[in-house]
Amino acid sequence: MRYLFSNQPVLGLIYMLLSVPGIIFAFTMKGFGQALVSKWLGDPTPKDNGRLTINPLAHINWIGFIMMILFGFGWTKPMPTNSRYYKNFKRDKVLYHLSGPLTLILTSFVMSFFYVLSIKIFQNPYNFTVIGTTEYYTLNYVSVAFQYAALFPMMLAAFYLLPLPGLDGYSIITTFTPYKWNSFFFKVEKYSMFIFLGFILLMQVGNLGDYIFYPATSLFNFFTDIWRLLFNSETLNFLLNVFRI
Repeated sequence: MRYLFSNQPVLGLIYMLLSVPGIIFAFTMKGFGQALVSKWLGDPTPKDNGRLTINPLAHINWIGFIMMILFGFGWTKPMPTNSRYYKNFKRDKVLYHLSGPLTLILTSFVMSFFYVLSIKIFQNPYNFTVIGTTEYYTLNYVSVAFQYAALFPMMLAAFYLLPLPGLDGYSIITTFTPYKWNSFFFKVEKYSMFIFLGFILLMQVGNLGDYIFYPATSLFNFFTDIWRLLFNSETLNFLLNVFRI
């Protein structure tokens, strides 16, 4: 977003468009993962409401989607659940709220494979006679798109695990707190929108986001290091040579 208000607005627009597939994929996989785990826990509510699918239209809230693209924060459609189906309430509630972030982490792991693969294929100087041509930059954008698709789910998982009202981290913590604290949490949740907006504002004006997302970016770098290590093996290099463009 910051590129749009700099001397490189076109580049900012390109990067914004390249982030769209990754955002759609992350939102979709999070919703699908939650619906699937709910089914495993015995709750058919998400499936009955058409959420056990990888169709993005079933999960994406378009206002939240546009807000995510333009301002870096957004939301999906709320997942309908019924905890009365849980056999072990506390355990199953925690498993449900962990399902979204864990699905996002797994998505990041898989997409980081394609990110590293795209670097190997598209940014290898031996594939081109002249580096810096339009063809090279076009292929470089493919790698950027995969990078967004791999990094965004990891950062989204870190965000959802924050102990803020309405997020999975908050729900996990309140599951294990004593019942006598329920009235306190009820009062806090009445101001959840103001707390959320205030937190987003702090992330925008300061460097709070750097600290929050540092574990996410570190784990993303760890994933890419794993795939780079594998791609350096003789077998995978042979396969890359076979399919090299």
